[in-house]
Amino acid sequence: MYTGRALITLLLAMSATAVTSASIDRRQLLDGIKCNVARLRIVGALGQTKSAVGDIKDPTVQDAATTGLDQAQGGIAQIAKAIFAGETPPQDGRDQVEAGLTAIGDALKGAGSNSTDTAIADAQSSLDDAVKAGQDVVANC
Repeated sequence: MYTGRALITLLLAMSATAVTSASIDRRQLLDGIKCNVARLRIVGALGQTKSAVGDIKDPTVQDAATTGLDQAQGGIAQIAKAIFAGETPPQDGRDQVEAGLTAIGDALKGAGSNSTDTAIADAQSSLDDAVKAGQDVVANC
């Protein structure tokens, strides 16, 4: 989880230093900030989801959710790599994050609504936060 936060902190620092002396209007600056905040939020929410998934008692649900987490984190890594290289993040990375988030949701739904495992509810809550942050990334980046 700390690695993700360090990555985002580095990303934010690099974004701030990459700004040239060219004139930037207020809207462009605010959009860049909104984008980076949304990126930070999705990384943080996935970290919380990973923690909650680790506490799930049902090994089948836990394994399926972990597979989705790995997929989403792989997409984020692909996007981060492109950003650090000064390239446009690839659509494939976004698609991979979306597919991973969907897989996590499907795994958690597979536990059923009668589950007494509070880790499933915690994972669902943080997944909802990650999905909202992902929507904000798409809207602002």
